[in-house]
Amino acid sequence: MALMRALSRLGLLLLTVALLSIVPSVAGAEDTVAFTIKDARITESSGLAVDPSGNLYWTVNDSGDRGVAYGIGLDGKVQGTLNFPAQPQDVEAVAVHKNRLYVADIGDNSGQRPFVRIYFFKNPRANGLTVNYYAYDFRYPDGSHNAETLLVNKSGRLFIVTKGSKGAVYAAPTKPHRRGVNELKKVGSAPAEVTDGTFLPDGDRIALLTYKTVDVVDATDYQVIASAPIPDQPQAESLTLSLDENSLLVGSEGKRSKVYSMAVPSEATATPTPEPSADAGGESDVPEDNTDSVQSQQGTLLAVGLAGFVALVAGTVVAFVRKP
Repeated sequence: MALMRALSRLGLLLLTVALLSIVPSVAGAEDTVAFTIKDARITESSGLAVDPSGNLYWTVNDSGDRGVAYGIGLDGKVQGTLNFPAQPQDVEAVAVHKNRLYVADIGDNSGQRPFVRIYFFKNPRANGLTVNYYAYDFRYPDGSHNAETLLVNKSGRLFIVTKGSKGAVYAAPTKPHRRGVNELKKVGSAPAEVTDGTFLPDGDRIALLTYKTVDVVDATDYQVIASAPIPDQPQAESLTLSLDENSLLVGSEGKRSKVYSMAVPSEATATPTPEPSADAGGESDVPEDNTDSVQSQQGTLLAVGLAGFVALVAGTVVAFVRKP
């Protein structure tokens, strides 16, 4: 009888360990590494942009680097650089629209810059050459802001999304001038701590990256319509579409940083109806989205279900052992 009890307890222990081990594997099942940026020159990848014509992705280092953008192949290896004779203050984002590459010098941690600058290059090539640049200067209508996100819509209009506890979306003039400073216009609010973003292929939605989630917002009223947690990252600061436009790529700062592939969030999240913003010209503010994502809920429910199943099995085995 003692032997039977010992074997039953051992079986229960093994079953519990096996079932509980499923939980972390399920949580990480969706974390797919697209590629790893191994180049020693890229230590603070801040921004990522897909370039279909070049069959590569562009990235830039955060503040401290010279005028350079890195062209990365599908395997994560640097195919070459685009160099330009400038000394940016705090480059934080890149974007590609048709035959133009934009490099956004828009970081302002101290909140003291009178204007920010966006460089652009026609027909960019990652061939290691130093090329001339064009640039637009912009100022905010309500004082300086720190920003890490540059957006370009289908028509080529530029947008800057500021970073902070109360983010905002600012639109550039449809035809900015290269002489003088262009005035930005606040058109809506944004989720807190946005670090990068991109227009989605339909042009009607924008994907915005934070340190924890990708939030999809309507490109007209900037309301959050979907949200999903990102794969675990040390400091998520880059977001772009994959070359086939079927998924999103999420990258981080740091040496040998991994770039993960994830689906575009599509499950609608419940958000309160925002009040109209006076600064947005009739367009609505976006409340910060604090609703747990569908994926997180599914993972939690799965864990609870497994725990309940283990408890049920344990009770059954104990009852069986105690049965005379």
